[in-house]
Amino acid sequence: MSGNNGPSGFLTIDKPSGITSFDVIRELRRMLRIRKMGHSGVLDKPATGVLVVGINRATRLFQHFAGFEKSYTGEFILGMSTTTDDLAGELSAVSEQPLPTREQFAAMLAQYTGELQQIPPAFSLTKVGGRELYRYALAGEEVEVQPKQVEVISSELLDFESGLDPKDVLWEDSQLLERIDEIGPLARARVRVLGRGGVYIRSLTRDVAADLGSLGCMGRLRRESVGPFSLDDAMRLEDVAARLEEGATVEDLLEPLGAIANGQASLQLDAQQCGMLRNGMGIRCPRKALPPGSYGEGDTVFALDGRELVAVLQFHGVTPQGLVELRPEKVLG
Repeated sequence: MSGNNGPSGFLTIDKPSGITSFDVIRELRRMLRIRKMGHSGVLDKPATGVLVVGINRATRLFQHFAGFEKSYTGEFILGMSTTTDDLAGELSAVSEQPLPTREQFAAMLAQYTGELQQIPPAFSLTKVGGRELYRYALAGEEVEVQPKQVEVISSELLDFESGLDPKDVLWEDSQLLERIDEIGPLARARVRVLGRGGVYIRSLTRDVAADLGSLGCMGRLRRESVGPFSLDDAMRLEDVAARLEEGATVEDLLEPLGAIANGQASLQLDAQQCGMLRNGMGIRCPRKALPPGSYGEGDTVFALDGRELVAVLQFHGVTPQGLVELRPEKVLG
């Protein structure tokens, strides 16, 4: 089905554990018989939760997801480290230091807020020299990785257990079970993290543990939201299949392109403004027509006609008459 003439919109999938993000795309292509689709940000194979899939013209909007807030609930495992910084990898080392207390962990976690420099996990899709890091790791090649700036907006400690038997922490299919006799008691913290800029929860776990004088890796991870898309709106792959069997069309399943603007800086257009944008012209509007907030040169504003996304605009200052100047970056409708 053509990406220009076919249905366009977003599908929020609750990705299960055990398959890759591309496996989700592959299965949806088979079910929906649409080729042009992609996702807004990879979830590792063991992770679950929100995977926003864009269909046809929606794929043109993925660049605007980079600034969206993303929320996660994850398990921080303390007392051991692995090659992948999660429980899917091989055992690297076991900590010889006493496990941190709940109070120590909470105090250190609180320090990891704001702008941070993170080194991505060795087994990740981050590219160096045009090649994914996991490919270097699989080949046993060392490569210099530059830190990446991310933002942790907030983190909340939900639960903390210490002195746990490793068999009560490790996954049933984990290769770590082969060396379970080498692993001592572990601690497990359940944490909710709100971040931006591609925060690696695996790296966060590793770094918090290191600063506590311990070792750490990530257990289960669930992404709860990506910008305006949340688990409340998510469907499992089997839900999609069931809806199609019941006679639903692709259009019935999709959220409109305008869904990207929920809770974001947006502007409702009149007929004249719609026409101007569709002709490639910029528009001006009173400052009060935009949501409250501060706007800087080049900031994104989504332009809507009802729920239809007409264009993605850029803020270009205020005229002497007090009108906001907006120029089209991308016209979609």
